[in-house]
Amino acid sequence: MESYLDWINRVSSDTEIVPLYFVADFRISPIDKIKYEHETPVKLCNYVDVYKNTYISSDIDFMEGTASENEIERFTIKDGDIMITKDSESSDDIGIPAIVKGDFEELTVCGYHLALITPAREKVVPKFLFYCFESKQHRLQIEIESTGVTRVGIPKDVISHYKIPLKSLTQQNKIVAYLDQEVAKIDALIEKKTRLVKLLEEKKKATISQAVTKGLNPKVKLKPSGIDWLGDIPEHWEVVKLKYLTDGLKYGANEAAEEDNPDFPRYIRITDIDENGNLKPETFKSIPLEIANDYILEDGDILFARSGATVGKTFRYTSNYGKSAYAGYLIRMRPNLKIDSKYMYYFTLSNSYWSQIYIDSIQATIQNFSGDKYANMLVTIPSIDEQLKIAEFLDNHLIQFTFLRDKINNSIDLLKEKRTAIISAAINGEINLD
Repeated sequence: MESYLDWINRVSSDTEIVPLYFVADFRISPIDKIKYEHETPVKLCNYVDVYKNTYISSDIDFMEGTASENEIERFTIKDGDIMITKDSESSDDIGIPAIVKGDFEELTVCGYHLALITPAREKVVPKFLFYCFESKQHRLQIEIESTGVTRVGIPKDVISHYKIPLKSLTQQNKIVAYLDQEVAKIDALIEKKTRLVKLLEEKKKATISQAVTKGLNPKVKLKPSGIDWLGDIPEHWEVVKLKYLTDGLKYGANEAAEEDNPDFPRYIRITDIDENGNLKPETFKSIPLEIANDYILEDGDILFARSGATVGKTFRYTSNYGKSAYAGYLIRMRPNLKIDSKYMYYFTLSNSYWSQIYIDSIQATIQNFSGDKYANMLVTIPSIDEQLKIAEFLDNHLIQFTFLRDKINNSIDLLKEKRTAIISAAINGEINLD
């Protein structure tokens, strides 16, 4: 197996391998989101700002915060500074860089879970150093040497000794100019394909919404539903509260996910569910049967997320997943004879469902959707026979969406691989720029 430092053997002869501390000053920020009356008001550049942006500039809508005089002196961000993500739930998400671009009229500081790097410009071009972190090949130094179990982080010493393939300033500027041009082309293609995926998802949701609120017959007679966000529905349909479509909603087990025993029932958490509504095999956790017994799922059960950023996300369980229980921040609905399980699941993917989640969320101070709120959610239902036909139609029709989306996502992944390969080759001197 290739070592994560084997790239050192491939660098050009005009390259010196140096630790980060040789070319930059770096500090790990302690500035959290809590405001203190005795401190100075500041704009706070947070983890998400760095994770989602290549450039940190004054047009970003930073949150309000406060900082002490010492923190302001050490962590005010300036043009050419680089910030990297220091902690995350996954090692893939640490060491992600963003570079500060331009000046700031308002005092802006680097926030918690980030490291602030100030390049020594007489030794390294800031954008060149940024590309050293953009390269997946080089960032493996950080991923492999990160520490932690439920949350991983970069030890200060690992950042300090992060290896940089240093060249002359002239060569660094040539590499930056080349990469700015080539990476921009690739990023434009990625953005275009990402927009296409988003359009496909919107079309998919529109197809589902049409089917579960208007049915499959475009000539069907409609009647007012009496609900603003729903509009007209087929005249033979009903609008029913979810609590009348189940024998009861039940919260999951409040247990830690510590077991890996395949003989125990799987313990389903919301983080186990992928974008396609399937369980991720790599995140398998289990709990002992004596604890799981009260929470064992049956074929067709539907799970609802009730708190945090995943509020509204759903999962439909089938026996193909094996014996399973579910976590406490999930709510189980077991559909009764009035509604088909698959139809109900498709309803949870519709605009009508998400409109109700959204309406409640903007009214709440804390993002939480309790069992009572789900119980009073309105569901549009035709007869069972029509529900089955709608579910079958969507099963067949959505195969096309999934195929196209996966094809585009695969091409995006290939572009990302090409991007990191070009960056790695350029900063190692494997591309002749003379």
